[in-house]
Amino acid sequence: MSFCSQLKTELMSLDEVKPCCALAETYGLLLFGKMFSKREIYISTENGEVAEKYKNVAERLCESEVEYTCSKSGKCKVSVKEQEGRLKILEAFGLSGDERSRRVNWANISDECCFAGFLRGVFLACGTINDPEKNYHIEFSVPYSLRNDLIRIFEEVELNAKEIKRNGQNVLYFKDSDEIVTLLTLMGANDSALEYIGVKVFKDVRNNVNRRTNFENANLDRTVNASLRQTQAIEKLKREGNFEKLSPELKKIAVLRLENPELSLQQIGQMLEPPLSRSGVNHRLQKILNYAE
Repeated sequence: MSFCSQLKTELMSLDEVKPCCALAETYGLLLFGKMFSKREIYISTENGEVAEKYKNVAERLCESEVEYTCSKSGKCKVSVKEQEGRLKILEAFGLSGDERSRRVNWANISDECCFAGFLRGVFLACGTINDPEKNYHIEFSVPYSLRNDLIRIFEEVELNAKEIKRNGQNVLYFKDSDEIVTLLTLMGANDSALEYIGVKVFKDVRNNVNRRTNFENANLDRTVNASLRQTQAIEKLKREGNFEKLSPELKKIAVLRLENPELSLQQIGQMLEPPLSRSGVNHRLQKILNYAE
């Protein structure tokens, strides 16, 4: 089961939902389906559980059976075929059917607690979320007439949705993992939110370890390359008979470098008597490199 399907299953299995919040959830589910008007009320979804829930609430409101079909590809469509039934559903949410555009009737979101239920229904109808193992992304594909209302609702719960156009659809989305966790928690998906946090923490730790390993490997590469240049310069001085012309301090550093090519400058400095700082060792080795050149 995908993370998105798992989340929707959790949202549909919540218990102890207040009647006003349950109404807001039903309203969000129906309003953000494919069509919600006097002429058409239907949803098209690949999630069979969502289709079943939509069918149940639609039949309860219109007091008659609705049409439920599923294609071989797994696409389910639930449609209220009779106009009388559609009008009953619209009336249940304070609408006449003569409205010029599809907008949110705020009377159906009667209290602050109802925002969570409403967003839960909206997500079931038109929301998707990526597996956090891949990337952080949750989105809502909404009709143009509803985009401003949904943006306002997100703002009411202190969430700032971003927006793009995709295939003629208005898509509101979040990519910030903290905002996504806040939204999941708000909708009541506590198990999914905890799983999301767990994945995020694991990825953060893994990324930090990778960054540290890459940093240490880069430092090691620099140390090895520098040591190679230094030993080559010292060997060149020996071949050309110039090694003995070095001062005693430089000779001592040169011998230690030849005998210990794997050591860092700091470690070589600690082998001297008296000990020498890393910058002091680097300064003397640089003199040897300059002299060899």
